[in-house]
Amino acid sequence: MKVVTEREKLWESYLKNGDPKAREELVVSYLYLVKIAIGRLLYLLPPHVDREDLESYGVLGLIQALERFRPQKGLKFETYALSRIRGAVLDYLRSLDPLTRTQRKNLREVVRAWREFESREGREPTLEELAEIVGLSIEELSWMVEQSRGGFLLSLDEEIPGGDNSLGDTIRERREYIDPEKVLEKKELMEALSEAIKELPERERLCLILYYYEGLTLKEIGSIMGLGESRVSQLISRALLKIKVKILAWEGVRNG
Repeated sequence: MKVVTEREKLWESYLKNGDPKAREELVVSYLYLVKIAIGRLLYLLPPHVDREDLESYGVLGLIQALERFRPQKGLKFETYALSRIRGAVLDYLRSLDPLTRTQRKNLREVVRAWREFESREGREPTLEELAEIVGLSIEELSWMVEQSRGGFLLSLDEEIPGGDNSLGDTIRERREYIDPEKVLEKKELMEALSEAIKELPERERLCLILYYYEGLTLKEIGSIMGLGESRVSQLISRALLKIKVKILAWEGVRNG
């Protein structure tokens, strides 16, 4: 005889009668999913992104999942909910992006210019050379990369090859579908990202670690390393651009 769990009883009450108390208790019982989804994103984000804000939007995603989920063969609620939670958090992160669409396009031009220079000259360009190629000042170039750093690593606004939608748009449209191939691709992407960070020069890697992992400000990092804030910002910008270029190269190899 099958033993009916307390959670199954709550699901039955909620699905049959829309019981608000059962709904509330289900939300509480699945809050751990919010922590799981956010935990996978946090280490990619700059320190100014507040964890409590992420959790609030994650809970909204969980509530939406409860309201829209209907038991289907082969689809567990946990899988469906994680996708909804992640989508709600990504929507919020995209709303923080201060760059205009034109500025994001300019950022892609910067990355393209980097790759072309490296291929032509056999070395990485300096920020000064890169700024001259794309017609920006060093300050404008650093600001653009600095402002886009959260979405930069998450690739929320990268265009999908052969389509008009961004990855963020696609996530919103296809949250219900979990593609095993995409899961594998994401795992490989994270491994490629990790390798790209390891290959950075020591000073650039240290700046990233202190900024993203330790949560220090540019001023604090500059004090530790004996550098000005603008120089620290340039080192971070250069590191992020290098990572982006390497990830694009990885994508090219993976996609043949």
